[in-house]
Amino acid sequence: MRIHQMLPNYWYGDAIGNTVTQFKRLLNQWGYESEIFAHKVHEKLSARPYREYASEPDDSLLIYHYSTGSPVNEFALERAGDVILMYHNITPHRFFEGYDREAAAWCREGRELLRKFAGKTRFAMAGSPYNEAELKALGFDNTAIVPYIIDYGRIKPSRRKVFGDGKTNILFVGRVSPNKRHEDLIAIYRYYKEFINQDSRLILVGGYDSGGKYYTALRNLVEVWDLEGVAFTGMVEDEELGDYFASADVFLCASRHEGFCIPLIEAMRFGVPVVALAQTGVKDTMGGAGLLFDEYDPAAMAEAIGMLKEDGALREKVIAGQKQRASDFDQAKLTENFKAVLMKAIGG
Repeated sequence: MRIHQMLPNYWYGDAIGNTVTQFKRLLNQWGYESEIFAHKVHEKLSARPYREYASEPDDSLLIYHYSTGSPVNEFALERAGDVILMYHNITPHRFFEGYDREAAAWCREGRELLRKFAGKTRFAMAGSPYNEAELKALGFDNTAIVPYIIDYGRIKPSRRKVFGDGKTNILFVGRVSPNKRHEDLIAIYRYYKEFINQDSRLILVGGYDSGGKYYTALRNLVEVWDLEGVAFTGMVEDEELGDYFASADVFLCASRHEGFCIPLIEAMRFGVPVVALAQTGVKDTMGGAGLLFDEYDPAAMAEAIGMLKEDGALREKVIAGQKQRASDFDQAKLTENFKAVLMKAIGG
């Protein structure tokens, strides 16, 4: 039996690309013939051009990863009867308005087309309860939650301290994108540095467009506020990412839109206490662990960082709760969940 995968952009190091890689490994392991078809492919990865799927036998099934607007969406829609949709969520276009007109247009298009898949696809999988709720609201009936199967071993730290000068390291991991609200991270850090702990830094790990309007606006904000200690690292290799987690005192997240947010799980597994805005998919992922805020409050969130740094008992309690929550995303457990859902989707 053939169960292939297709997606618009097969990128190295991002959540969707890693998921596709994990799914292929498992599908092959379970005895299925499985290939990856994509429109754009990172140089470190390999996949067949998506249009070549048209020559596959009629009894082939397709897991289609839906996450943005793309001509590939229309191609998959034409074959919806053989499609098992994997919905990763789409950032609402409003976040990109004023920063990236093209990205806004693709996100708008992707959300508008998604509803056309409802009632036509064989089955729909969602990476989180938040994602599944969106599918159901659009009219998808046969759905199930398939959390990301994370390869935790890929980010083993090298035991090299990235910053070994004793400063408090506040970490966020995620591409520099308007929905992730890096300006709010900077504002929280500004309050923390000015009123709580001057001996600190903010580490922002994630790829960015050095000439993009959003990144430029962030650099200007740091300059206007004359704020020292804000480090944009760009995208880093897995081993180096492990070193950043190992060096972090607190993981801070103020994102306004996440379908899941894998770095939260990675932080919890590394024993890094989390302070986060519990909106969209973040609330589901954290499951009550960490120190969560329903509304953005830079002063209160900065104070929470201070408490985690100064109150050892609180810190240990938070870390223990996070480790318990992280165990819900055990790789073997989620592999079995994916297998069970897949059997339901294909009727076998």
